[in-house]
Amino acid sequence: MARGVASATATELATKNFNIVNLLEFQNIGGSNTYLTEAPADISYNSNTYLSTRGLLGVSDITEENEIKIESVDITLSAVATENVKLFLDYDYIDRRVLIHRTVVDDQYKIVGSPILVFDGRLDQPRLQEDFQNRTATLAVTATSHWADFEATEGRHTNDTEQQTLFPGD
Repeated sequence: MARGVASATATELATKNFNIVNLLEFQNIGGSNTYLTEAPADISYNSNTYLSTRGLLGVSDITEENEIKIESVDITLSAVATENVKLFLDYDYIDRRVLIHRTVVDDQYKIVGSPILVFDGRLDQPRLQEDFQNRTATLAVTATSHWADFEATEGRHTNDTEQQTLFPGD
């Protein structure tokens, strides 16, 4: 991996006793950006405050390949209060951009060095499971890389008129 790592980050990683957290930026949901982290404390970065989900945020493994292919990541928010789920249900967040940075933090959850962008993609495939008794929900979305539309056929529409033109009666 030929990524530039800040010297302070490299020094902290060499200690073999460090904390790594994710910083998630959901762009333009409900007219503004939403910033979240699974760290137990809020984290400030790039003039934004990433709000702590107190460990209730999950991000699946992110891998890099040497070939061009569609990468995806699953993002899960668990024990979300049902009124907060409304944010994702009321606004059209499909195809909204999500950025995931990984950063090393010290014991006071201050960033050491510079965060590294590990994923840049678009939101897709929402899933919601509510626990009505506890008034909480688990909200999960999949985000796919910008290569998701790479193999799309230009000029083809997914509407009934075009479907009937190609496959009458279908």
